[in-house]
Amino acid sequence: MQTVVIAKGELWLHREGAAPRQITSAFAREVQERDERSRRNSSWKHAPREPEQQTGMIPSQTLWGRQQGAPLAPPRFLYACFGPDADTLYYLLRVGESTGLFRLHLSEDREVRLFHRNALAVQGLAWNPADRRLILSVRLHDGTAQLEVYDEEGTLKGAITGGDSIDAAPSLVPGSAASVVYQSSGVARHPEQGHLTAVAHATLCQLDYRSGALCILVDDARYDHIAPRQAADGTIYAIRRPVEKPVHERAGNALMDMLLMPVRLLKAVFGYLNFFSMIYGKEPLRSAGGPRSPELDQDLGKLWLHGRMIELRKVRDDPQYAGNLVPASWQLVRLRPGHATEVLARHVAGFDLAPDGSLVYTNGYQVSRWQAGHSTVLAKHELVEGLAAGPA
Repeated sequence: MQTVVIAKGELWLHREGAAPRQITSAFAREVQERDERSRRNSSWKHAPREPEQQTGMIPSQTLWGRQQGAPLAPPRFLYACFGPDADTLYYLLRVGESTGLFRLHLSEDREVRLFHRNALAVQGLAWNPADRRLILSVRLHDGTAQLEVYDEEGTLKGAITGGDSIDAAPSLVPGSAASVVYQSSGVARHPEQGHLTAVAHATLCQLDYRSGALCILVDDARYDHIAPRQAADGTIYAIRRPVEKPVHERAGNALMDMLLMPVRLLKAVFGYLNFFSMIYGKEPLRSAGGPRSPELDQDLGKLWLHGRMIELRKVRDDPQYAGNLVPASWQLVRLRPGHATEVLARHVAGFDLAPDGSLVYTNGYQVSRWQAGHSTVLAKHELVEGLAAGPA
């Protein structure tokens, strides 16, 4: 078995008995080199000048725009899946403002760009070996997302879902030529202005995109069921998490905010004074051995994962996370007809069903394999955002 892991926007290939291999994109490297040459050749437009060297009424920095001199952000891999064999990998990569779909032939280290578009937002990628088709979840400008079918060369064949819903995280049903399982959330809109105001819980659906037959597999208003996978025997695996209620529906929020207001004000004042002490006195107000105040540490950033914003500072400090990327309420569950829901693992940020029937999952920092009730660690990375299991 082999596994691809997306961690901090990087793509890694893990094979049993071999060292991890980082996958890089020749297209992204070329774009970055071209951008670097362009910025170097036009650096005179953005170079700061002394006041006496300025000519004309409009400063050159304003005329040319300083923002043009900023380098491109590092490329980020978004999704990946194995193709028709163990040697073929499909992935989505964001470079600058563009997102592209690529095919990589691993043995030749040959990358094929299928297409790239500006402002393309994707929420899932799957390969259908029976139909030799790619299934993408594409976000639309109105806030919804639909499933689209592409051939293996990246040519759009058409959309297979639509309407006021967010259809994401597609995966194929084994033994079926055109059946896909996916998560779907209805959206609510403002009655007059029409913009999106709320998103419903995520249900699990199965669609045969040739016959158009659609059935709802799981619908529980208390939970989101996301990133589904279906085994050959009909067993459904998914991540289950509690529905995130709107702020106005959360009981006790107003009372809690009122009680914590003095504490938050004191922290804000202390942080303000500590900032000036560091700038002018080169020394913090609190000693190195004093009580730790995470709120005053450097912002660790945020990560958008399965439709939820993860604050990385909470990962470090909140006991609900216990050092994992997601809280314990994110559970990997197994749903079998005629059986109660089984919880296989907690703190699950992503998973995939391997061809041999085992499960590969991650808590955001390590990748594990679950088989016959036993879990073993396969690899460790920082901030694992996604993974895909493939044949040996």
